[in-house]
Amino acid sequence: IKKLVQASRKPGKTTCVDVFDVNGRFTLADTPGYSVVKNKVSEKWDSHWLPLVDAFMEKTPWIQAGLFLMDIGKDVDPVDKQIVQLFTKHRIPILLVLTKDDKIVDRQHRMDRIKRIRKDLGWPSEFPHVRYTSFKSNRSSKNQRVSRIQMRKALAKLIALESRDQARLFLSGMESEAA
Repeated sequence: IKKLVQASRKPGKTTCVDVFDVNGRFTLADTPGYSVVKNKVSEKWDSHWLPLVDAFMEKTPWIQAGLFLMDIGKDVDPVDKQIVQLFTKHRIPILLVLTKDDKIVDRQHRMDRIKRIRKDLGWPSEFPHVRYTSFKSNRSSKNQRVSRIQMRKALAKLIALESRDQARLFLSGMESEAA
C-alpha cells in the first residue's frame, strides 16, 4: 500500500484516471495532470483527456464536490479554465486549493496572486479558496500551519456531507483565507 500512488517531479506521468474507494465512504479520482511542458498528456489533452474527464463528471452523479489544486505561482492557462468550466457545467461545487504557498513570502504578492488566479479562472464567487503547503518545519509560519488545519477540516466536512447541495451550502458559507 505504501507505493500505491507516488508523486513525480516530472509532469505527465499519470496516463489514466486513478479512482480510489476509501472505506466505501468516499472516492478520490486523480486525473492526468497537464502542463506547459510537452508530454503524452498535454499532446492529447483536447482530443482525449478533456472528453474523458467530462464524461467522468457526467456519468458520476454521486460526486458531491471537487478540489481544484493549483500552484499559486503558476499563471492560469486555457486548460485550467476548461477544468473549472467542467465543474460549473456539471454543477459540482469546488474548492480552490492554492498549493506551494510557502514559495511566496511577501503578503501583498500573495494577495495579488490570489486575486489574479481567481479572476483569470473565472472562479465562482460563492466558492472559497484555501492556501496549502506540504512543507513542514519549525520555520513554518503560523499562517501555513493554520492553512493545513483549515484544509483538513474542509476535507473532513466535505467527506461527511451527503449531497452536492449540502457541499454547495458548506462551501458557499466557508470563508476564503486571507493572505
